[in-house]
Amino acid sequence: MAGDTPLDPSKFKTSTLVESVASKPDVSAPNLSPIAIKSTPDGAEITIDDKLVGTTPSTVQLTPGDHTIVIGKAGFKSWQRIITVTTGGTINLEATLDKVP
Repeated sequence: MAGDTPLDPSKFKTSTLVESVASKPDVSAPNLSPIAIKSTPDGAEITIDDKLVGTTPSTVQLTPGDHTIVIGKAGFKSWQRIITVTTGGTINLEATLDKVP
């Protein structure tokens, strides 16, 4: 039975690098810019460059360049924009999602 297999807890620890970044969310890496994303209604999924990154409201750190942002929630039409991020800039996105008829 799988439940009888002893597990080594040391193999499940988060790496030191991940822990230090996760425990200090306000620490930003060089060349990253904060993007504050809100939606009406709250709780919509945020996808950046085809990767799910969280739900609204959230602030994410992005590298300079063009990024495709998609915000979606069940029962609502998806909102999509392509943004250009510059080093040291800050972007505030507010998406109003329309209900699907």
